[in-house]
Amino acid sequence: MRQMWMIKPRIFRRIVNTSVFRLSVLYAVLFSLIAAAALISVYKVAETQIKEQVDTRLQLQTNLLLKKYESFAVEGLIEAVKINNQKGDQPLFFYLLIHRVRLDLTRFVKPDKIIKERNQWFASRPLGDMAKYIDGHNKEDEVRVLLTVLPGGYQLLVGAELKETQGLLNQLFRATLIAISIIFTVSIIIGFLMARNMVRRISAVTRTADNIVEGDLSQRIPVVKDPNNELDRLSLSLNRMLGRNEELMQSMQQVTNNLAHDLRNPLNRIRNRLESVQIREMQEADYTEVIDDTIHDIDSVISTFNALLSIAQIESGIPRNNWAVFSFNKLLDDLAEMYEAVAQEQQKTWEYRAEENLELYGSKHLLAQLLTNLLDNAFKYTPINGLVTLNASSDEHSNINIQITDSGSGIPKNEYDKVFKRFHRLDSARSTEGNGLGLSLVKAVVDLHNAEIKLDDNKPGLIVNIILKSSQTSAVTKVS
Repeated sequence: MRQMWMIKPRIFRRIVNTSVFRLSVLYAVLFSLIAAAALISVYKVAETQIKEQVDTRLQLQTNLLLKKYESFAVEGLIEAVKINNQKGDQPLFFYLLIHRVRLDLTRFVKPDKIIKERNQWFASRPLGDMAKYIDGHNKEDEVRVLLTVLPGGYQLLVGAELKETQGLLNQLFRATLIAISIIFTVSIIIGFLMARNMVRRISAVTRTADNIVEGDLSQRIPVVKDPNNELDRLSLSLNRMLGRNEELMQSMQQVTNNLAHDLRNPLNRIRNRLESVQIREMQEADYTEVIDDTIHDIDSVISTFNALLSIAQIESGIPRNNWAVFSFNKLLDDLAEMYEAVAQEQQKTWEYRAEENLELYGSKHLLAQLLTNLLDNAFKYTPINGLVTLNASSDEHSNINIQITDSGSGIPKNEYDKVFKRFHRLDSARSTEGNGLGLSLVKAVVDLHNAEIKLDDNKPGLIVNIILKSSQTSAVTKVS
């Protein structure tokens, strides 16, 4: 329990120090000020309206008495004033008729509104000013009066008690203060809750980052999965980035392991040959054989490193300075001529068909390397008297479709995605020469050109389909 009380203040301070809470407080203050201005305006309008209603009633009462004055002169007015004072109206109305010689009311009735054509003054006064004329009421209460100066020096004063009116205004004022307090308090509470939620989300991100730093690359940021929440969208983007980083790290680890494994054999062979040369006498022909075998192994190692460097450069997005529009038919014709000779030498059948006027914007060198790797594999795994084909055509979407087929052993369907990984080799291919980087290079070139590559079963053999999308072929028109 004691630990909980120690943690809570720390969490509270973290929440209070967040920018979200500070912004909430700022918005709460601004909103409260705006609400206060609006409510005070309402209060002032209500006060003005109530005062105008009271003034209207005073005017009506005064007009009734003035009619008595017009009909029965001063004597009738005195009687009417006496009768009205005896009524005890609620709210209180009081009436006074006095000559200026006795008391000049204009001296202490300071008007806030004057009707000159009627010689009338409106004013608000403390009831104490009328105390000698009105008994039994609080002298501190405010009254509203209308003073009318009559011919002959008489003054008619009609007043109305504002106790109930002032009570209504006081209630309205208190309601205004309460409303402002509630608005400010609710805004602070909402800001606190929002800040607490933000602290939780940020803490989850921090914990995830700490776990990743400690080596657990499988950690991901929790997501509420609200499509309208920008934090969830950010978390999803970060999780995709973390997933990609984990994949790259695993790929790097796998590449390192495979590279160490693939380099160990040729390096061991080179070392064994050099030891054999050192410990036993050899004829010149034997030296030549050792040198040739060593050069072959070193070439294999260099080829592996060159392939890795090429893949890394392509995947990192090499500059497109050497990209240009070129005749794809010319590239295909040159390759077809070269592999026609290969087919004759290996006693295999070669078929080539290409639609005319195929042009492409891209790297001619990389695309040639892509096709060479695929065709080399096709010939490598196709038996004697087998068939290797290369077809190229365009479709209704202006895509260029390339298809390479062979009649070899093929690739199991569950290996289609794996063969594009670096150093991945099928069990059936481990006895043949190669480093398992050819298809990885092909995939890198395909991705660089925003193309697609798909594998299929040729029964027997393999079908490789490459789709160079219209975004690449349409660049021909733009460049030219």
